[in-house]
Amino acid sequence: MLRKSLKILRMIIFITILVLAIAIATPQGRSALKTVGFVFQVIPSIPVKPLALFSSEPIREEVNFPQTSTDGTADIYRPDNDKQNAAVLLFLGVNPAGRDDSRVVNLAESLARTGMVVMIPWSDTMTQNRIDPNEVSNLVEAYKYLSDLEYVDPERVGFGGFCVGSSLAAVAAQDPEIRDNIAFINFFGGYFDAMDLMASISSSTRFGDYGRQPWEPSDLATSVLRGHLIELIPLERDKSLIEQILSSQDSLTKNQVGDLSEEGKRVYKLLTGTSLVEARELISQLPEEFQDDMKAVSPISNVGGIKARILIMHDASDNNVPPEESRRFFEALKGREDVTYTEFAFFNHMDPGRDVGPLTWMGDVYKLFMHLYSIIRIT
Repeated sequence: MLRKSLKILRMIIFITILVLAIAIATPQGRSALKTVGFVFQVIPSIPVKPLALFSSEPIREEVNFPQTSTDGTADIYRPDNDKQNAAVLLFLGVNPAGRDDSRVVNLAESLARTGMVVMIPWSDTMTQNRIDPNEVSNLVEAYKYLSDLEYVDPERVGFGGFCVGSSLAAVAAQDPEIRDNIAFINFFGGYFDAMDLMASISSSTRFGDYGRQPWEPSDLATSVLRGHLIELIPLERDKSLIEQILSSQDSLTKNQVGDLSEEGKRVYKLLTGTSLVEARELISQLPEEFQDDMKAVSPISNVGGIKARILIMHDASDNNVPPEESRRFFEALKGREDVTYTEFAFFNHMDPGRDVGPLTWMGDVYKLFMHLYSIIRIT
């Protein structure tokens, strides 16, 4: 019995070594191994972290790069080697975690361990829950800076983004100065049309080709909408009154609403909840300059200008941005063979920590592996 067990063990060891040897010997196999290591690294519930065992500690450094009006600041994580590596410009969006947040550091280091240079630009306006159209040109400049680094292969540089950051990255990727050089865009949890997102938040409705259904926007989503809309009110008296009411969760009396300016009335209705139809009508009446800004930060405005391969992913139950936004993005790109869309159940917006059943969890891990494998094969 012991001899038979030893024979089986030797056979298992031999087959394992053979499979690993074949994997290491082929580009596809090496990409698959890196992807497995990366997936294990970024899912907190998986205790084994092989990527850290079989790769060297990445180099982290702060850099300053030129922007339109001033210098920008970014963190760069890169492999400790003498090669020209693939690279990704990673934009975290509004209200991102701090630069030393363990999730940010782990994500960047894990990508660097797979052989990729990671550049994360930091924005003051985005940390203040503001969506600034100037961030688009800043991302273009950051992309050019990253592509010119001596340890980066300029033919293998892409964009990655989270939530609002992915939408701004997709808009930046439409810029004629860089669009023909971008290797890929990984679009995670972003919006396709900022005006549609505003209507969803205001009406608590998610909508798509199948129809409409109730949707509960997160505190962050409502906070971002609130900050942008209140800024539009011309009268300080209106601003003060609306902010006071929103903070106390009371409602304005009929007389108080009547005293508001027309702009104040629109903003009050949008922030206190209305139907999808009325929300769209009210948004269409907002100042033209504001509407132009929202179009300037929406991928829908020039989706045909994106030339890179596009990989879209979204949490199916996301309460920051409805998944219908990514679905509309995908539908707008129908006919292109270089576009991938993956929807997940185990993500909680950006974090793979939602409580799901074991079969769903395993299915989503497999989907995540296939999605990330596509990126690693490109790079």
